[in-house]
Amino acid sequence: MPTVAAFYFAIDLPTLFAVTVFISATGGLLLLFSWTQNRRTPSLALFGASYLFASAGAALLGARGLIPDFWSVCVGHALPCGAYGMLWAGTRCFEGRQIRASWIWAGATIWFVGFQFESLFPPQAVVMLESVILAAYALLTAREIWYARDRELLSRWPTLALMVSHSGFLLVRIPLADALTLPPFLGLWQSTPVSVMVFEALFTAFCLSFLRVAMSKERAELEQRRAALTDSLTGVANRRAFFDLGERLLQRAVADRRPAALLLFDLDRFKAVNDTAGHQAGDRVLKAFCDLVRVAVRPGDLFGRVGGEEFAGLLVNVSMAEALQIAERLRGEFAVMRFPGLAANVTVSVGVAIATETCRTLPALLATADRALYRAKAEGRNRVAAAPFVLIDTRAEAAHRATEAGGPAAIPAPVAG
Repeated sequence: MPTVAAFYFAIDLPTLFAVTVFISATGGLLLLFSWTQNRRTPSLALFGASYLFASAGAALLGARGLIPDFWSVCVGHALPCGAYGMLWAGTRCFEGRQIRASWIWAGATIWFVGFQFESLFPPQAVVMLESVILAAYALLTAREIWYARDRELLSRWPTLALMVSHSGFLLVRIPLADALTLPPFLGLWQSTPVSVMVFEALFTAFCLSFLRVAMSKERAELEQRRAALTDSLTGVANRRAFFDLGERLLQRAVADRRPAALLLFDLDRFKAVNDTAGHQAGDRVLKAFCDLVRVAVRPGDLFGRVGGEEFAGLLVNVSMAEALQIAERLRGEFAVMRFPGLAANVTVSVGVAIATETCRTLPALLATADRALYRAKAEGRNRVAAAPFVLIDTRAEAAHRATEAGGPAAIPAPVAG
């Protein structure tokens, strides 16, 4: 009488292979359809092609004994090797990394070469070779996901776990090579190890197709959110993003009792640049200035465009002296830049303010830096001016403190520049 385990795993293998072929082919077609809806994501095409190759390979393996061994064994095993190569290449493409055709077909090529010597090795060695090739591609795919450029994607983590577990199943095939060696006619044989491996492949194919589409959708949504918070010309944070992110950054610095400085930049006589050299020349100047500042600021700092030719940088853990040194270096480097079509150099004026007990919100800090910038402009432009360390409350700061207190407060008149 068969045991419970034997009864449980007594799965009809031809049916299981047929289901695997159907799921893989359907997943491949859905991925290709998703690619047609979003041609900017070519990785979906590679994922879809990998599924179709894998389904074709499974169909050939399931037909062993009904078709010549060259097609069922040689081509039937080579197609999954190519499919896993495409899966890896699609993941690299999704992460914006370089791919080459030789990398995709390396595994299938190794399999074809190994098959030529099949008569010299036992069938178990054939299973081992394919298992090593597939596991290598699966681990390489997991590595690409681990070093993803957009770590905010939530579906990245289950995809990574799925690929790591799948590579483990593939490696387990090596010590089970004897049990996984298929007989001439699949329909007359039942095997618990083969059933488990085919079922795991079916589960992976189903889940991975769903996760790949989810990752692509998340990436598109993330890019839309970034576009809404990014200045389209310069690529830096726009005004909305600067105020949203800057307020949170400043409040964390205040709560941790860390110094924070705001640098307010304004390009001198920029309207004259547009009027004399054209808006394209003005755009080049703006881009060049942003490139200069982005290289200088640290990853934890914030830099954005808050007006037409006005930019702001929020620096954390810097003193007034350090902020002035940074501002002066940027001013000097920008002043010596040369731009084709412009007779004279373009310069920038900078106002610098430091957060204090009476100036601890972003609107207040920005207003303080704006007064310093006004003074730099009044004193001749192309210079850096620092706001006094102790200042009376600005209107924005007073309004903020009144809101915190839960009632109205007298708002002082603005200080003249």
